[in-house]
Amino acid sequence: MSLADNSTTYPNMKRKHQYCDVCGTLLPAPGFFCVQCDPPEPPDSDPEKGLNLSQASLRIILLVLIFIVVAVVRLDIDLLNLVPEEVARETPLKVAEDEDFKLLFKVKVSFANLRDKPNTKTSKILFVLSKGTPVEVLEKKGKWSKIRSKPKPGEEARIGWLASKLLGSEIK
Repeated sequence: MSLADNSTTYPNMKRKHQYCDVCGTLLPAPGFFCVQCDPPEPPDSDPEKGLNLSQASLRIILLVLIFIVVAVVRLDIDLLNLVPEEVARETPLKVAEDEDFKLLFKVKVSFANLRDKPNTKTSKILFVLSKGTPVEVLEKKGKWSKIRSKPKPGEEARIGWLASKLLGSEIK
């Protein structure tokens, strides 16, 4: 091989000439870019550079909504208590007063925790009632009932809060 042949061949290549992949023109020397296509542009240093005001405000609103949902779930906030009293008023359950019939409540699950407050997050368990324990409902607050257990002979009556869904009722 002569010196003239060496100048036209690229190192470690069998072809004598290299062409641009984009426009097909002859490239000058190895390591150079195509004169017609220009060098490739480097990536943007700031990927958020194109973020406009509406996109930013949408992201902020979504983050605030996620924060609110997480706070409501983690802190066990009852959203119905936030509504004014006139709108969220519950109509009390009308119990028929009749000498022949009586409404009895019993625990309908294997074990039910009797609590000092009507919630599961900050309340303490006072006692565990077993299935079939007769109770008297003293008060209702949302999904909770304040009850008094009807004790067996030799036991004391217990008063506390129980989730209403754990109570069953029957008419006798």
